[in-house]
Amino acid sequence: MATMPKAFEQAARRHGVPESVLLAVSYMESRWDCNGGKPSTAGGFGPMHLTDGAALSTSRHHHLDGDEDPRGDDSRPALRPVEPAARQDGLPASLHTLERAAELTGESAERLRKDPAANIDGGAALLAEYQRALGAPPSADPADWYGAVARYSGATAEETAAGFADEVYEILHEGATRTTDTGTEVTLPPAPEVHPSRSWLARLDLPHLARADAVECPGSLSCEWIPAPYSQLPNGKYGNHDLADRPTSQTIQYIVIHDTEELYGKTLDLVQDPSEMSWHYTLRSRDGHLAQHVLTKDVAWHAGNWYVNAKAIGLEHEGFLAAGGTWYTEAMYRTSAKLVRYLADRFGVPLDRAHILGHDNVPGLLPEKVRGCTRTRARTGTGPTSST
Repeated sequence: MATMPKAFEQAARRHGVPESVLLAVSYMESRWDCNGGKPSTAGGFGPMHLTDGAALSTSRHHHLDGDEDPRGDDSRPALRPVEPAARQDGLPASLHTLERAAELTGESAERLRKDPAANIDGGAALLAEYQRALGAPPSADPADWYGAVARYSGATAEETAAGFADEVYEILHEGATRTTDTGTEVTLPPAPEVHPSRSWLARLDLPHLARADAVECPGSLSCEWIPAPYSQLPNGKYGNHDLADRPTSQTIQYIVIHDTEELYGKTLDLVQDPSEMSWHYTLRSRDGHLAQHVLTKDVAWHAGNWYVNAKAIGLEHEGFLAAGGTWYTEAMYRTSAKLVRYLADRFGVPLDRAHILGHDNVPGLLPEKVRGCTRTRARTGTGPTSST
């Protein structure tokens, strides 16, 4: 079996893809790790993150398990989350790239999942096909591959695809060296002189995001506004968050990191239901796309502790930690790190583990609830901790 550096070299030559582009895309997806043939939280396999929608977990959103009230306020009637109805639409093509790579290379799906060299070859074949579909030349210049790289993200909006491609070219500019989980050292030499031809992006003909003025996120991230409703409900209740004027009315001291235990689409269904819980942001796994639902000045219902909710911003990361064996994409980690740093700088939140919390670090309100919360979180898991 070829070593990973040799596999990148051979696949790049076979399919006419610049080796630096292939290495940078793979780093953005997996940091060149193989993860033992296990799928990512977005159903992706291997160094090139070839996706197989059938491998996606069928877990439940972590707020739907156990008896924890995400609002965490015993003075009000308990919030009882209801599981959203199953979505009827099929999985997008971005979650079936392993199948297409098998068609292009003649490799079996099993080998593409577990053999690093086959996986890398499949990813190179996809990039070459995307380049041809754009009518772009099979160029040796990495700058000419911006459109194909953007399409590799699987994004359905132009800003998201561009954000992914920009991150890939940032990696290409800076270079990288690391020892992978198989013990192999892989190196991408820095290439600061490469200036990507962004005009190819328009050939993808993708729609634009509905990015409202309300969105609060770094300008370098693709971020859209999908609001959580604040609505009057029967019997004098309301949902699904509290209006406030933070940090004037209350300081923001914490950022709470959650793991959805559910697909991105169903997670959005929950946060848009006025009778359910809420959080401020959701991060999508496959491309790091970001959606904001609640303004940071307002209090979302997510941590199971009203004192923490009142002083916190909640981030939900698409993932299935409780399923075991899954892994998070580099794309999502990078978005999470940039968002956490932006929020921490804006509100003066210290970048330490006393203030950047996992859901399982949030204590129960009363001693008798601590054991139940711990048991629930051990079963559902908590999200990835951002590397800030």
